[in-house]
Amino acid sequence: MQVSKEWLKTFIDIDVPTNELSEKITRGGIEVDDIIDYTADIKNLVVGYVKSVKPHPEADRLNLCEVDTGEEVTQIVCGAPNVQADSYVIVSKVGGRLPGGVKIKRAKLRGEVSEGMICSLQEIGVKEEFVPAEYQDGIFIFNTAQTPGEDALTALYLNDQVLEFDLTPNRKDALSMIGAAYETSALFGGDVKAPESSVSEIDDVITMNIENSDSEAVPFYAVREVKNVEIKPAPLWMQIRLIKAGIRPINNVVDISNYVLMEYGQPLHMFDRDTIGSDKIVTRLAKKDEAFTTLDGKERTLTENDIVITNGEVPIALAGVMGGLDSEVTAQTVNVVIESALFDPVKVRKTSSRLNLRSEASQRFEKGVSHEFILPAVNRAAHLLEKYAGGKTLKGIASEGALNLEPGVIQTSASFINNRLGTDLSHADILETLEKLGLGAEETSDGINVIIPSRRDDLKIPEDISEEVARIFGYDNIPSTLPEYSTITPGRLSDEQSEVRVIKRQLNAQGFSQAINYALTSKKRIGEFTDLSESLALLMPMSEDRAVLRTSLVPHLVDNAMYNVNRQQKNVSLFEIGKIFVTNGQDQLPDEVEMLAGIVTGEQHKTAWTQSFVPSDFYTVKGVLNALFAKLSLAERVSYVQAAPHDELHPGRTAEIYLDDKKIGFAGELHPQYAEDYDLGQTAVFEINLAEVLKIKTGSILYEFLPKYPSMSRDVALEVDSSVNVSEIIDVIKDAAPKYLTDVYPFDIYEGEHMADGKKSVALHLTYLNREKTLTDKDIEALHTPVEDALVKAGYTVRG
Repeated sequence: MQVSKEWLKTFIDIDVPTNELSEKITRGGIEVDDIIDYTADIKNLVVGYVKSVKPHPEADRLNLCEVDTGEEVTQIVCGAPNVQADSYVIVSKVGGRLPGGVKIKRAKLRGEVSEGMICSLQEIGVKEEFVPAEYQDGIFIFNTAQTPGEDALTALYLNDQVLEFDLTPNRKDALSMIGAAYETSALFGGDVKAPESSVSEIDDVITMNIENSDSEAVPFYAVREVKNVEIKPAPLWMQIRLIKAGIRPINNVVDISNYVLMEYGQPLHMFDRDTIGSDKIVTRLAKKDEAFTTLDGKERTLTENDIVITNGEVPIALAGVMGGLDSEVTAQTVNVVIESALFDPVKVRKTSSRLNLRSEASQRFEKGVSHEFILPAVNRAAHLLEKYAGGKTLKGIASEGALNLEPGVIQTSASFINNRLGTDLSHADILETLEKLGLGAEETSDGINVIIPSRRDDLKIPEDISEEVARIFGYDNIPSTLPEYSTITPGRLSDEQSEVRVIKRQLNAQGFSQAINYALTSKKRIGEFTDLSESLALLMPMSEDRAVLRTSLVPHLVDNAMYNVNRQQKNVSLFEIGKIFVTNGQDQLPDEVEMLAGIVTGEQHKTAWTQSFVPSDFYTVKGVLNALFAKLSLAERVSYVQAAPHDELHPGRTAEIYLDDKKIGFAGELHPQYAEDYDLGQTAVFEINLAEVLKIKTGSILYEFLPKYPSMSRDVALEVDSSVNVSEIIDVIKDAAPKYLTDVYPFDIYEGEHMADGKKSVALHLTYLNREKTLTDKDIEALHTPVEDALVKAGYTVRG
C-alpha cells in the first residue's frame, strides 16, 4: 500500500516531518518499507506556457518552441510529437536538475539555441507504467490553465512524499487511505474526516433488480445507477493521486472507481448500463467449464467454485476479480451501474490464484472487506460521478442480502493486559489508547468491553487488544524484565539431531561436502533413481525446471557434480540431507520423507607421489556407508542385496540396502550411458531413507577391553557358481562358527582361464579370537573344520 502524505492530509490534519511519520508508524507495527520522494534531485522545475511552435529548420523531428516561464520568454527545442501551441507544460530551466543527476544546460541543437527542457512525466520521476496513455510517448500537457513560472511539482501535486507500507496479512485495515488515517490518528492524535459522499438523487427510480442465488458466496450485493455521464479525463489531482498509489489513470469513470477503492479499501466495479443486456443482475456460482471473456480480452474457462455476476443469462463479471469485456466502460458509455458488494474471500482467492489474475480489488476481497464502507463507497462514487462526469444519480440503491453492521465485542481487563505486557497501565490509560485506535470501550464491573468496528475485524481475542495497546503505548516504553523461574532446564539436542550431526561429521571426515538443493525439480527428473513415478505439481511454477516436488535427492547431486566437473573440479564428493515428497494426489498434502544421498566421481584418495588412487566405484560408496553405519552402531544390522535393473544405475554394480529386513535405499554406480549424458566419468551414488535409520534407538554403547591374546587366521578358497553372492557364503561361515569367529571377508574373486564355464573362485580370510586364552592349532582345527564341512554341505567346492 502506497500512502501519499498529501492525500493523507485530506483525511486527518497531520503536520509532522515525513521521516518522523514513517518512524512512528514503523514502531507502531506497520513497517514503512520505503519513502518515495517526488521532490528529490529536482531543481528549477516550473510551469511553462507554450506560445508558439514551429518546425526546426535543420531537423524534421524537432520543433522550436517559444515558452513563457514567468520571468522570461525563451526558446526551447523539443522533439516530443505532442507539443503544441497554447498549452501549459513542465519546464526544467537552465541550471535545473532532474532525477538521475541530469543537469539542464543552455545548448545548441542543430544550430538553434535551446534554453531549458520541456519534460515528460517519466523524466521527473513518474514510473512509465503509471503514466496516462496519452502522455506515454510525449510530454505532459496540463488540461487546465496554469500560472507560468509557478512551481511545477506543486501544480502537479507532486510536492509530496509517499510512504510504502509493507503490511502483514492481518492488517487489511491499512489497505486504504482512511485506514492509514485511523492508524495516524492512533499514533499522533486528531480526528479522521470521511470523504464527502452526499448524493443529489433525481426523481427517476433505479431500474436494476438484484438476485443472489447463493448467500454464502455473496452475502451482500448493492448497485447504484448514474445516467448521462460524460467520458473524459479525470481531474489532474485525482490522476496524480492514483499515480502515487500505483494505478494508471484511464478515464474519469474508471478512475473514480479506483479512487474510491483507495479511499475506503472497498473495490467497486462500473458496468455500462446499456450493454448489460437486462434489467436485473443475478449473482451465482459458475457452471462447470462455462466460458467468460474478461476485460483483458482473454477467454477464461470457469469452474463451479467461481462466483459470477450475470444479467440473468450470461456472466458479465467475475466477482471480486475482473469485469467482463462486453459490459466494460468505453468512450461511448452514457449510463453506468456502480457495484459495491461483499464476496466470499476464500472463493475469490482461489479464483484469482487459479487464473493468475491478481489486482488491487482481488487483493482486498481475498482478505475480506469492511462492512461499514460498502454503502458509503457506492455513494462516494456516485457523488464523484455527479461532480466530475456530469452524471445524474437515480433514486435508491438496489441491494440483496444482509449487511451485518453490528460491531463485535471483546471482553478484557486492565489486569489481563498488564499481566501480558509487564506494564502497570491504569484503566484510564487503556481506555484512552483504545479511543485513539477508534475502538469503543465500556468499563464494566468485570473489566473492559472493547467495541470492534468491522474495519478492524482482525481483532478476535483479548490478546489482540493487548497487542494493540502495546504498539500504541510504544514497545520502547515497555519495561525490561528478566524471566522468573525456580529450576533451570538446559537446552539439548534431540536424539535425531545428535545423530544427524554425527552423520555430517562422519561424511565431512571422509572428504564429502554438503550440498543444499531446491526441493523443486522438473517433471522429466521424476522417476530417476526411485520407484516413485508421480509427484505433486505446482499450480503456477516459476519455470519448467522448478515445476514439481522432487522424489529423489540424487538427480540434483548429479547436476552438482556435472557443474563442478565442467569447471575443472574433477574429483567431487557431495552429500545432501533433505526431504523427498511422496504424492497422495494433487488435492492432498504429500508425505515428506527425510533422506540422505551422496555422489562421488573422479579419483578418490589420490596420492601424488605414488600416483595411486581409488576409482569412484560401488565399493567406494559401500565403504562410506559401512563406516557410517558402524558409527551409528548399526553395521551388524545392515546388509546388501544385488538390485534389480534400473535405467540410471549400472546393472551389475548396484545393491539394495536393507536395515534388518526393511529396504532403506541403494548404492551403486551410474549407468555408463547416463553418466555420459551428464559429462561424468565413472561415478557412484547412494541414497538411504534417513528417517528409518533415525528411528532405530541403539541405547547405551558397551565397550570391550582390547584383547590380551593373539588372533589366528585361516584362508579358504571355494569354487562356486557364478550366480552365488559372496554374502551368501559369509552367512554360511558365520552360522558354522558363531563362537570365536570375529571377522570374515573376501580377498580374491577369479573367473576365467582354468575355471569351468559358469564357475568362479572365491577366496576368503577368516579371523578367530578367544579373549580368555591363546588359541592353539588344535583349537583352530576344531573351529575351522566345521566351517569347511558346512561350505561343502552348502554345495561349494573347497579348493586345495
